[in-house]
Amino acid sequence: MVCGPTASGKSAAADEFSEALSTFAILVDSMQVYREIPVITNQARGRPAKLSGVVSVAEEWSVAQHRAAVRREAESSGGSLVLDAGTGMYLNASILDIPLAPAAPEAAREAARLASAGEANPRRASRAMELEMSGGDGRGSIWGGELLYDAEILYMRPGMAFLEDSIRRRSRRIAASGMEEAEAIAAMAASGVRVGDSVLDAIGVRELLSAAHGGLGLPEAEERMNIRTRRLAKRQIRWFDKLARSLEGRARVTVLDPSRPGEAAKRLNTMHGIIGPWSP
Repeated sequence: MVCGPTASGKSAAADEFSEALSTFAILVDSMQVYREIPVITNQARGRPAKLSGVVSVAEEWSVAQHRAAVRREAESSGGSLVLDAGTGMYLNASILDIPLAPAAPEAAREAARLASAGEANPRRASRAMELEMSGGDGRGSIWGGELLYDAEILYMRPGMAFLEDSIRRRSRRIAASGMEEAEAIAAMAASGVRVGDSVLDAIGVRELLSAAHGGLGLPEAEERMNIRTRRLAKRQIRWFDKLARSLEGRARVTVLDPSRPGEAAKRLNTMHGIIGPWSP
């Protein structure tokens, strides 16, 4: 399994490992499942991956559905799995035997969405309200479940200067190439299609929609994407740091800093016997 913040190089590492094992990487990412936004969600990669672009932006997708999809892929693989993970909660649910909150009724979701509209993080506040309304907020720890797989974990944790440079380049690429996808989302919404709130608020979608509607210039949209992605990366690092600590003694965790090539090569050598050849 390869995990790490956005723009850390984890997808390239997962592709290398999946090629060495003659299999495909399985994405554990809450946004790359949407087929209409491959540029905005950075779905391009060196090798095909499972669970990339599998649902429409007009469809519901949840952590429970993703966990079930990962398990189906695991059962059908007949061998080693390579997970490419960027969404922390999706990863915990995929590799740990933990209880998940029940899906809230549509009426509760809509009430929570309206009530949380003014919050600093509307999606997080809305989900907390949904859990409270549906009685699912006492489900227990999401860190303490038993591992479902014999796991070898590579945690890509670059220095912030390296990461911020990678994020800046990614934001520039999305701003240059993602407008057509944003305009398609806008056209869907205008035609009456209910596009999910998580998609409309996604990094890149929100900014380019605003640019498409004239609310932002493209350079400003790019800068806002850059800022939001840096914040996301910091949250991801905090999550994966905690996950790595919680797995001590239960899984072999290798932390790799891709911004230090010498150290990266040395640490990767410890995994060669299990993963196979590596091309840094």
